[in-house]
Amino acid sequence: MLLLQQTTLAPKFLLFSKSDFSFKPCSSSLSTRLSFMDKYTKSSSLKQSQKQFQSPILACQASTDTHDTSFRKDDLPVHGVSEVIVGVLGGGQLGRMLCQAASEMAIKVIVLDPLTNCPASAIAYDHMVGSFDDSATVQEFAKRCGVLTVEIEHVDAATMEKLEQQGVDCQPKASTIRIIQDKYLQKVHFSRHGIPLPDFMQIDDLEGAKRAGDLFGYPLMLKSKRLAYDGRGNAVAKSEGELSSAVNALGGFDRGLYVEKWTPFVKELAVIVARGRDNSISCYPAVETIHKENICDVVKAPADIPWKIRKLATDAAHKAVSSLEGAGVFAVELFLTKDGQILLNEVAPRPHNSGHHTIESCYTSQFEQHLRAVLGLPLGDPSMKTPAAIMYNLLGEDEGEPGFHLAHQLIGRALNIQGASVHWYDKPEMRKQRKMGHITIAGPSMGIVEAQLKSMLKEEGSESQTAVTPRVGIIMGSDSDLPIMKDAARILTVFGVPHEVRIVSAHRTPEMMFSYALSAQDQGIQIIIAGAGGAAHLPGMVASLTPLPVIGVPVRASALDGMDSLLSIVQMPRGVPVATVAINNATNAGLLAVRMLGVGDTDLLARDAMENPSSLLEAVTVTGQLRFFYQLCFLFGARSSLDFVKIYEILCSILNGFDGPFSMPLWKTAARYGATKFDRLKDGATMLALTSNYSLRIPSSLVKIFDTDAGGSKPIAITFSSRIHGRDLCCEWQVNH
Repeated sequence: MLLLQQTTLAPKFLLFSKSDFSFKPCSSSLSTRLSFMDKYTKSSSLKQSQKQFQSPILACQASTDTHDTSFRKDDLPVHGVSEVIVGVLGGGQLGRMLCQAASEMAIKVIVLDPLTNCPASAIAYDHMVGSFDDSATVQEFAKRCGVLTVEIEHVDAATMEKLEQQGVDCQPKASTIRIIQDKYLQKVHFSRHGIPLPDFMQIDDLEGAKRAGDLFGYPLMLKSKRLAYDGRGNAVAKSEGELSSAVNALGGFDRGLYVEKWTPFVKELAVIVARGRDNSISCYPAVETIHKENICDVVKAPADIPWKIRKLATDAAHKAVSSLEGAGVFAVELFLTKDGQILLNEVAPRPHNSGHHTIESCYTSQFEQHLRAVLGLPLGDPSMKTPAAIMYNLLGEDEGEPGFHLAHQLIGRALNIQGASVHWYDKPEMRKQRKMGHITIAGPSMGIVEAQLKSMLKEEGSESQTAVTPRVGIIMGSDSDLPIMKDAARILTVFGVPHEVRIVSAHRTPEMMFSYALSAQDQGIQIIIAGAGGAAHLPGMVASLTPLPVIGVPVRASALDGMDSLLSIVQMPRGVPVATVAINNATNAGLLAVRMLGVGDTDLLARDAMENPSSLLEAVTVTGQLRFFYQLCFLFGARSSLDFVKIYEILCSILNGFDGPFSMPLWKTAARYGATKFDRLKDGATMLALTSNYSLRIPSSLVKIFDTDAGGSKPIAITFSSRIHGRDLCCEWQVNH
């Protein structure tokens, strides 16, 4: 904030005057311009400054004076990633997000937009107020730019061609803008380059429209050639009788119309394509766009389509952009038909609504990529850094303040959603169906982010906001396998990996198995551990249905000692990979799952290094939930009337307050201590070496109590000793039996 104090005396040393320095808009009052003075000793400047200080009413606002020749902000030295000042025709939400990306690299972006408080104005390096389709204004604006680009294609292409002839660097080229502006011309262009399109033809009168109907059938899509976006400029005639009303809805034949054969698509797709100044091309993963009332409502990234379709979409987008001129980001919108065809719908020569998710979900956002491309910087990595993302457009639900209230209610719910990012465009006026912002939710699977979106759209809270999504699915053919498979669950619990345990039989419940395998990825499962005995079909059957890694655990059955299970799993045919472990070794299956997840989870990898339970595993040889303590009991000499729960409770006391028998936190603590050695001392006591600093001494009296069923109770002293910083510490617990 700038604070000026009113005074009647001329300042001794004047830093700036009101005439030269440009401020950003922060109010609606008239523009004020200030700049640093070159000479502070000029009496005329001092007198002028004295007058200005007497009326210190300053308003920070975008400049409306396009012919000011005083010192301007863009005359200051540039020290960002690029020294070139980027001029953007248009200052809407796309311009705003371009400015946000530019600020991260200290790239200076100035915008030309007729609205004083356009979305980009508050963030742009400078904002020139004026129309981006006015030739004189655009030419004046171009003088301040090192490179000129667009955030909206509805600009004066003729002026851009003129500027290019004068040596102005326009990206993309004016020829591309001219092609894209006219959707019919766009169709002709792409058709000539062999890109698959819906059938189309120009219509000049009603008779021509009827001929098109006879040729293409109904319903028939009528479109305006120019100024068509967000559902504007499209009309559907379901029969010949509706042609006249459709034409009138589009403003008549004088507007310039054409028709397209109706495309019975199953999905609408989009591919963001970046083209560098060196003609290098980089494509983002294909996404699915879902429209409501002809306006983009939701974008799912990546699109849930087979690899073959993904490649067809990417190839078509690559070919389309290769046929155009200039650098930048392009959005290629496509139709996927029932028979698996990819047809091009239209292309936008700029960042696009279908690419907003890239801010959170990709290594390089479409906005940073556009800046890289037009400036001649190396193109960034377009791949996704999160498995799934969904973008939801915040459209105006009502006019004025009621609309703002509804939008902010939704934003409030979004802020409670894990992985959600809110983008508010700060438009001053709320209208129905106007794009006011967007919300992107990134997560481990499309099923999870879709559930989070549904939760956000509900007016009341949903349990899914706080539910923990399992990362590992543990399945088995029968509950008789549970004593073995619980070992995998125990290891996952040690490392804090959310998991689920289900009975899914390949023989008794094949439908359930199919459903589970096909939906596991969408539900957020990343690894499946499948246990089976006998023929052991479950691991292989599941692996044939899911792209997720499957770890098979051969379970020892009554016959063949588990060898049949092991051999069944390891003999899966080529193309159906299944990892496996030793017979009954679900513990290693759990550890293998932890380490596989740790490849992309540094926190989990660090815990694996710190809490590696390999030293405990030597003691874990008997089936049961707390086999570590069974081993202790045997070391104590207990062979009859073993009171397992009482030993457990004593050790709970030693390890500082766990909450009852079979509590999983105890196992985690034991893993942390890493028991390594058991010694029977001369006095009959047992010494348990936990680490180099910690040991547990259990007296012989504890052993004796398990050799008899006699009643009564007596105190038992258990000593827990430690050596920290060279000092021996000792604590005793009195435990009554």
